[in-house]
Amino acid sequence: MRHLIPLTTEEELNYVLKDRKTETFSVLYSSPWCKYCDRILSLAEEWVNEEGDEIVYVVDSWNLPAAFATFSITSAPSLVHFSEGRIDVDVEYPKIYDHFKVLHQENS
Repeated sequence: MRHLIPLTTEEELNYVLKDRKTETFSVLYSSPWCKYCDRILSLAEEWVNEEGDEIVYVVDSWNLPAAFATFSITSAPSLVHFSEGRIDVDVEYPKIYDHFKVLHQENS
């Protein structure tokens, strides 16, 4: 099952990040004033309903502006993937869009 979990406090974020060396998850950095972030969040809400076993935490620049400095995030949207100690950062919009893109098949 996929999960999209908003983080609104530093304590929540720190609790999640302490497991970044042993767990697999992603953190989506967004801004409430960005139309591209709105589109990504809309896609992510559909993405949750698809098959898979992934967790994405959502951090926004209004509630947690200091969180962006942790991984030198300078633009939103950005997606940071943690996989058992490995860290990959996606800052290109098309790459983030493709991560959450849900393919709709037409009913015949």
